[in-house]
Amino acid sequence: MNPIPLVSIVIPAFNPRFFAKALNSALVQAYGNLEIIVCDDSRGDEIEKVVRSLEEQAGITIRYVSNPQTLGVVENLKAGLGLAQGEYIKFLCDDDQLFPGCIEQQAQQLTEHADVNLVLVQRLYWDADDLQLPSRLENSPLSPVSGVFKGEDLLGICESFPANFFGGLSCALFRRLDLLELLPALTQPGHCFVASLDFALYVCLLRRGNLAVLNGVLSVERLYPERWSRQQTQLDAAEVERQWLMQMLKARSGEPAPAPGWIRYVQLAKADTLPRDWEELPLSRTLGTKQTTQNWRVGIASESFAQLYGEWLACRVLSEAQRKLLPDNLAGWSSRPKIVPVVLDEQGSSAALGITLQSLEAQLYAPELTLVLSSACTEPALDGRVFRLPLQDDWQQQVNELLPQLDGVEWFYLLRAGDRLVESALLIMAERISILPNARCFYSDEGGLREGESVEPVFKPDFNLDLLRGYPYVGRTLAFQREAFLALGGFDALHGELAPHDVIWRLVEEEGTRAVEHVAEVLLESAFALSNWLSLPELVGLNRQVVRAHLDRMGIAHEIQSGGASLINRVNYVHEGRPLVSIIIVSKDHCAALQRCVESLLEKTAYSEYELLLVDNGSESAEAKAWFGAMVQLGSDRVRVLEYPRQGNAAAVRNFAAQQAVGQYLLMLNPFAVITNGQWLDEMLQQARRPEVGVVGAKLFSPDGRVLHAGLILGLRGPAGLPFYGELMHASGYMYRLQVVHDLSAVGSDCLMVRKDVFEAVGGLDEAHFAQTLNDVDLCLRVAREHYLVVWTPYAQVALGALPTVTLEEDEQASRVQEQETFYQRWLPVVARDPAYNPNLTLDGLGGSSFSLEPGLRSGWTPFAGRHLPVIMGLPVNASAIGHYRVTQPLIELEAAGRAVGRTYYNLPSIIEVERQSPDVIVLQGRYAEQPINEIHGLKAYSNARRIYELDDYVINVPRKNGHIRNLPGSADMENLVRRGISLCDRVVVSTPSLADALSSMHHDIRVVPNMLATHMWQGLVSRRRTSAKPRVGWGGGTSHAGDLAIIADVVRELASEVDWVFFGMCPEELRPYMHEFHGVIDLGIYPAKLASLNLDLALAPLEFHIFNDCKSNLRLLEYGACGYPVICTDTRAYDGYLPCTRIKTNTTDEWLQAIRMHLSDPDASYRMGDELRETVLRDYMLRGDNLRYWENGWLAD
Repeated sequence: MNPIPLVSIVIPAFNPRFFAKALNSALVQAYGNLEIIVCDDSRGDEIEKVVRSLEEQAGITIRYVSNPQTLGVVENLKAGLGLAQGEYIKFLCDDDQLFPGCIEQQAQQLTEHADVNLVLVQRLYWDADDLQLPSRLENSPLSPVSGVFKGEDLLGICESFPANFFGGLSCALFRRLDLLELLPALTQPGHCFVASLDFALYVCLLRRGNLAVLNGVLSVERLYPERWSRQQTQLDAAEVERQWLMQMLKARSGEPAPAPGWIRYVQLAKADTLPRDWEELPLSRTLGTKQTTQNWRVGIASESFAQLYGEWLACRVLSEAQRKLLPDNLAGWSSRPKIVPVVLDEQGSSAALGITLQSLEAQLYAPELTLVLSSACTEPALDGRVFRLPLQDDWQQQVNELLPQLDGVEWFYLLRAGDRLVESALLIMAERISILPNARCFYSDEGGLREGESVEPVFKPDFNLDLLRGYPYVGRTLAFQREAFLALGGFDALHGELAPHDVIWRLVEEEGTRAVEHVAEVLLESAFALSNWLSLPELVGLNRQVVRAHLDRMGIAHEIQSGGASLINRVNYVHEGRPLVSIIIVSKDHCAALQRCVESLLEKTAYSEYELLLVDNGSESAEAKAWFGAMVQLGSDRVRVLEYPRQGNAAAVRNFAAQQAVGQYLLMLNPFAVITNGQWLDEMLQQARRPEVGVVGAKLFSPDGRVLHAGLILGLRGPAGLPFYGELMHASGYMYRLQVVHDLSAVGSDCLMVRKDVFEAVGGLDEAHFAQTLNDVDLCLRVAREHYLVVWTPYAQVALGALPTVTLEEDEQASRVQEQETFYQRWLPVVARDPAYNPNLTLDGLGGSSFSLEPGLRSGWTPFAGRHLPVIMGLPVNASAIGHYRVTQPLIELEAAGRAVGRTYYNLPSIIEVERQSPDVIVLQGRYAEQPINEIHGLKAYSNARRIYELDDYVINVPRKNGHIRNLPGSADMENLVRRGISLCDRVVVSTPSLADALSSMHHDIRVVPNMLATHMWQGLVSRRRTSAKPRVGWGGGTSHAGDLAIIADVVRELASEVDWVFFGMCPEELRPYMHEFHGVIDLGIYPAKLASLNLDLALAPLEFHIFNDCKSNLRLLEYGACGYPVICTDTRAYDGYLPCTRIKTNTTDEWLQAIRMHLSDPDASYRMGDELRETVLRDYMLRGDNLRYWENGWLAD
């Protein structure tokens, strides 16, 4: 067997700030043949100390070199390369990190593919505090799947997108021989790449070989304002080096790409098959779409979490349209609750109190009155709606005495001086009160303030009984219903700071958990943040006291100890008796793991009242059969061996075992589990014996002390995912979730305890629908539906060995897909709103992350949980013209007019997001490719929304010279695709009657909604006339009109000496010499002003005679008309109608010349036609007023 190649990880170190993390990430690589070289370019000894502290425990060679003098980044790289002995080289920047499988997976590609000389991996962006930042163009995958890409093809893309979308050095793996040749050549004196050295290296390598890209997230690039690449010297160098790069790219030679903007690639799974069957990918268009749409997302340029969070908060304010409609919204509420904030000012700080009062004054929903209890107040004073009173020593009793006097007030809201409420805080609170009449208390998400900057947001779960018994996670800013509060007798002053939480417990005891509701919005921020409040020394004792009082009132026998942190309560429930537990272990052939599991269980488990059911699920190996046979021969009452030979149904075999069990409790255990803690079963059982508990899960960890299972979060990376995966065993987790018992929606079956009577009552595992997967999650959800709790405890700890890799057959994979679809159909509303999570937290979990902020979109936020208008979800194909005219802008205008609520997504939202939004209408634009059509199936399966198929072009028959034709299949295939897409929708909306006629056989409900212009973009444009000696004649449009412009090619040549030709957006190369001006493509936002600034005396709109153009709209005439340009156009069905233009009947050069000369011979008459056209367009074709009814009829009306 050939030895695996040596890989050298070269760390050119200078900044010690993150170096330990970088080095650690190199040391934990799974690859078996590594050396690590650290070239220390710093002047201190911090980097060396880190190396010395880690090299003793490292099983990898670390070569440390301290440079005698500072070399700088480039020379330090070269020095490290000179020391490296590996066949492959990984440069690891001192502030970046690698995930454990990075080197192994990259080296495999270089080893298996001789033509590949560069391997890149997907990377995350982290800030200085290891918090994930949003993905952006620079770290987006090049293709949907991992693949090998033609290097030469990529060079053309690099020329049109000079930004480095490949990644930095840390995400690349090189061949050493390539670097020895290229690195010196690129760093010669006088022409030395520094800021763009990585990109220059990639360009050189792509000239001579191919690129492999792994879409798995395997590295981290750290962004922070002080990093080396953000220094001004590097920014300046990058500008110079960009010119060098463009020269390199222009000088390339070799086989051309299939077409401009296209590249060849092969999926990695097929890359071993030679000769390769290359697929083609329009990468330039893909990158362009990502570039235009990413600006709609929050935080795409953020370099710190604080910056990201600040942007996120700034987007969570009411839009102008929402403010305008606020009175109508309030009128639709069932009640308008009167809320009184009660502000405690214990420090007597006028500045802190001013912050709170100012934020209350700015509320969109005004408080009935504000009570201020201040230590700085000497006598009562009423100032408008603010009533100030001296704060008494016992503020709890003072509030008790004041509240009965507030006749007519329904709710009060406890605040502290310094709390800064967001402007919609009371509005949101009031609306939730209105729609949740059974609520008696509200708590919300919250954030901190540090020197006025928003920090430390806390996104809480919905009411979580066991989490609250652990510690007062709900915080101190609580709203109570006054009447219910008084009925309970108010605050008990003995509980001090936690008197409000004692009230919460009494409410729950009296009315159930639904009495306490959670608002999943950051309603306030404070310098006295939740973390500061939880750190108050007195809270430790009070927390035990309050929970003890609650449990005593409930008659629950218990003991309370300190948990993982001093504040945490570890509640031990005391039960009588010792019920029998049936431990079920199902195995097939994994004899060594099973034996280790059973031996550790029998040896270590302290609780003795259990039986062990070992289920042989059709073992085939002689070793396994012999071991099971030996266990039978033991004849133990405690250990029973069952046989279940039927394969392929994990749920059925467990149901079978459960039927044989005699215990009152069932415990499902993975055969790869190893018992290391003797109390594991006691800990699970004390939770499971609580009458309100149905299922209990444990904390599973890997042999190297990493968390593998801490319960499940619904919707995380699929139907249900593992939070905290890979965290250190003793980490506290988000909101202490790894250290405290808490309730979840589901736990996994690797270690799951369930009461047998509950298991039987719900019908056991659903073996008919979830034979292999999701049966444990489904069980938990059915148990929860019967009002039992699913509890996860960190105190039941079980090790889990490495599980064998399973390769699924095609039919098995199909079965799993079907099980997932069935699961969503059954549970999607629950999955989309996991009460143990928070809708503001990410479900994507890129790189395994959980409990991190979901940045989301810049627009579309609403504070309201209720609904008064139809919700339209728009899915435009892009953020440029076609998406703007047909989806985005009509949605904006309908929302501004108070006729609908709009949500725009440029990428298909997950089915969970669709469920959360629950739109009434989904507008699907341009769905005529295989993948977009298949996406409609998911929407149809999981959403009841009306599906609108939006189409603006007759894509079934595209002119041969159209620039987009390469992107499209043949006419017959395209017709089938369009038919399929349309058949999955409830209605078709098109832009012209001609297009409706052409598609009439495909759907019974086709509606015509003409294109119109957005007022804010097209009204009031100014263009001048007679600005030059020659008339300015021109054309403006997109880049796909080669055939249309060919019609007037001879006209352009003929009139080149008589007019100044001005083209905008596109100009065929053969016509460039005749142009007076050519203006390239620009962003849509500035397009109208740019078009008007051309100051044309005459505008042309040629179209080929073709059904595709007959079905087009008159948009070009509208745009010209808004600028006041006189227009000559081809007389096609697209330009039918009453718009005043000169129409060309034949498209001959002579007719075009005659028409142009006619206009130029009488410019005043021509300009009058332009004025008339502008008047008609601004009167009849603006997207406002009654014209919005076209869109209402298209999208909303039945």
